[in-house]
Amino acid sequence: MAGREITSLLVLILIALPVLAFAIQTLRTEPSRKEDREYKEGDSIPLFANAAFPNQNPCEAYSYFDLPFCPPGDPIPNRKKSFEEVIAGDCCTNTGYELRFKKETKKKLLCEKNLKREEVAKFRDAIAADTVYEMYCDDIRLRERVGVNATYSYIEMQFFHLIKHLDFHFRYLGNRVKEVYVLGDTDSAVDVTDEEAEIKVNFTYSVIWGDLESEKENQDKVMRGLSERVGEDDPMHYDAVFISFCWLALIGFVTGPCLREYFTRPRHSHGDACRCPRYSSLLGAVLGVGIQQFFTICILFVLAYTGHLHVCSNKGLYIPLIVTYSLTSCLSGYKATSFHSGFTTHGWIECVIQTGALYLVPVILTGLVVTILAITVDEVLDLPEYDDIAYYIIIYLFIGISFLTVGGISGRTSLNESEITCSTRHFQNEITNQAWYMRTPTQMFLGGLLPFSLIFSMMDDIYASLYNLKVCGAFSTMFTAFISIIALTVFVGIIYTCSQLDKQDHQWWWRSVFRGGSVAIFMFAYGLYFYARANARISMNLIVFLGYNACIFYAVFLMLGTIGFYASSIGFHYMGRVLRRR
Repeated sequence: MAGREITSLLVLILIALPVLAFAIQTLRTEPSRKEDREYKEGDSIPLFANAAFPNQNPCEAYSYFDLPFCPPGDPIPNRKKSFEEVIAGDCCTNTGYELRFKKETKKKLLCEKNLKREEVAKFRDAIAADTVYEMYCDDIRLRERVGVNATYSYIEMQFFHLIKHLDFHFRYLGNRVKEVYVLGDTDSAVDVTDEEAEIKVNFTYSVIWGDLESEKENQDKVMRGLSERVGEDDPMHYDAVFISFCWLALIGFVTGPCLREYFTRPRHSHGDACRCPRYSSLLGAVLGVGIQQFFTICILFVLAYTGHLHVCSNKGLYIPLIVTYSLTSCLSGYKATSFHSGFTTHGWIECVIQTGALYLVPVILTGLVVTILAITVDEVLDLPEYDDIAYYIIIYLFIGISFLTVGGISGRTSLNESEITCSTRHFQNEITNQAWYMRTPTQMFLGGLLPFSLIFSMMDDIYASLYNLKVCGAFSTMFTAFISIIALTVFVGIIYTCSQLDKQDHQWWWRSVFRGGSVAIFMFAYGLYFYARANARISMNLIVFLGYNACIFYAVFLMLGTIGFYASSIGFHYMGRVLRRR
């Protein structure tokens, strides 16, 4: 029966891979089907301000209104957020610019601002960093500089000038806007060089309209440009995909014999009165690493909230991550050996080794495969320097392994974990013929589908936050998703385990882990759909993206699997009390 289930799973995977590849290819090459909006003369066209960022480092983006420009306009009711807006930063806010179809404006006052010293300093720093900002008008992206800086060698001084006037140029065809671009007037720019000055600035704008129908040549150029974009060369390298499968097959060939020996060798007997989980050392390692991932993520949330996590810098991201993971290794070692020692005093060293390797070894292998494949297809990776890599390895060797060993030794003497699983002596023998909806694959599918369906509307925001595309609200999005998924995993785990035990089926230990972590598989698969739509904004090819995604959601799988296990233990104890009263 197990062989047939494995064969069926492999067949499904083989069928799904070409379908996914075809879907990605179709989504990436399909032209945009969005029709231009039609306007009547005098209709208002909203202008949304999005994000500002240094021109040389878009990663350090922030909201447009973090700079002391004119205040935002009135919010537009019942406005739906587009996918392009999410991956562009998700900071779009209505501005006070009054733009009307075919209505020209000359030097209209937007607002009058009395800039204080701190506000002048913000503008000066933004100009020094060559900051640009983005706006969206009729779904057309506009960019303009905050200001200009000039250096005069003969006086060796740098001057900063704030652009206070914008010219909006619209080109229309019939009742539709076809082109929009914006130009800042540098001749009227205000000098903000003086650090002690408080400056009065009048922000103004002009609107110029042009008819494309009378410019047939320009219209043809626009149409040719559209046709060229539709027929772009496919950046997906199929030879790299083939090589990746070869590498995965090689890894399976090397590790397969070791895994087969582990899963087929004789096990220590725990007695007939106690139905204990198979491979208790591996299950303990999963629970230990899952708890470690949970606390690591919580600490990263704290660092991000306090501003100490810098995702735009390799050192600013990797060092806190590695140090946090190393320090929490004591938790994983303690929990793993304390769980395993509840069933047998043998094999605790093996349990510690499994705990240390369960997450790091797959991540290191994935990193090696992705790096080699990226080199094969001439992809440029933003990798740390060799000195930094050696530094990271030293940190984990001295801190991580030491804490893991100390935690493992401390947990070896604990015998309380067996109370979770060894109270089944009060139950009847387990049933042999399970209903289809109680089997492990079905529980994984349904147990993952329910939480995923409830957070489906947040998936674009989650992925945009993970890959630093979402600027505004990234922390609240990730934290809300984190709490929601945990709560749903606990709920599903308790309900399913109570139902399972009520049918006298006591094999819940591993099933609860797989069921709890299965939502991570759905989230990982959604990444293919997200990448197909957002690959123009993501500066990595598909293989590198999948490598990063695999490492992230493997950690999520272990964490949610652990949460699912302890949620099921709550249902186990509850059903134990219920069945004893019968």
